[in-house]
Amino acid sequence: MTNDALPEAAEAYLRALDVELSDAPPDTAREIVEDVRAHIADALDSGRTMDQALAGLGSQQAVAGQARDELALPDGALDHAARAGRSLRVVAVALGVLTAVCVSFLLRSTALALDLAEAGPDGQSIMQRYGPGLAMLTLLPALIAAVPFALPAKARGVAGVVGAVVLTALTFVWGEIGLYYFPLVLLLWAATIVPSAVRRGIGRVAVRSWHVAAAVFVALPGLLAASSAVTGKVGLSWVGVALFVVGPLVLGALCACGIRAGYAVTTLAGALVMILAMVEPGFLFAAFWLLGGLYLMIGASGFVSVRAETRDRVERRPPAVSRATSSSGG
Repeated sequence: MTNDALPEAAEAYLRALDVELSDAPPDTAREIVEDVRAHIADALDSGRTMDQALAGLGSQQAVAGQARDELALPDGALDHAARAGRSLRVVAVALGVLTAVCVSFLLRSTALALDLAEAGPDGQSIMQRYGPGLAMLTLLPALIAAVPFALPAKARGVAGVVGAVVLTALTFVWGEIGLYYFPLVLLLWAATIVPSAVRRGIGRVAVRSWHVAAAVFVALPGLLAASSAVTGKVGLSWVGVALFVVGPLVLGALCACGIRAGYAVTTLAGALVMILAMVEPGFLFAAFWLLGGLYLMIGASGFVSVRAETRDRVERRPPAVSRATSSSGG
């Protein structure tokens, strides 16, 4: 029997093995799958049944694990957890820089509880009144968020927790300024908690609960806007209905279904709301800033977590594959 003429049960096994090796270099994963394909073909040519051939290999997880050990490949779950943490931390550093710009150029200098000699109108920003020296201090939270990148892998987890704790405390101490760093604090905690959850494995109940909670929050602005429009408290044009009602509701539905694109758009929507709040600050500036930050945190966390959920689902497939092999062998 040639490699190209394997029964469907064998092809299903190989597809599942390929998914198990999805975090390995593509060429390496392809070579491993082809080696296993050749092994199955040789076993069938020697007169063994499909059940016997696959039983001799073991589960897809065992084959992938053995290949990783022999070739010194990183463990899939650990590698994905590390990448999830890095992705969230990159977003956190970018948000820290954006927040520093917001605080330095848009926040009034009276928000600082300082008694300095410089005089100026209350409407001046921190940059205008105190100059770039003091304004540069607003980048300190972004630097704290970036510290784990400069440390060895084993120390990054502890550094991430310490950084999140420190910035959480500073958020409460800094008063009005701390309010603007609250979205950054949420992202730092997400960069600490999400990789840990991915590393341990995410159960279906926990995943479903996260999707539902995320969907409720993402859709909430749309529900509030729809209620205000129906009661006549707010007048919305068709464009307003599409943006403020339909948009959040559709995103909520996508997040509830665990669709990665829904979380990606939620992330972009949160960033856009925060940027627009900076461009045109008004009476509700802080509210839109916090809303955008929460959208950003939920979207980014969900985006990096959905792949872990897919992996967890695949790991539960072997019983189905076994049934397929049994029926093929019969």
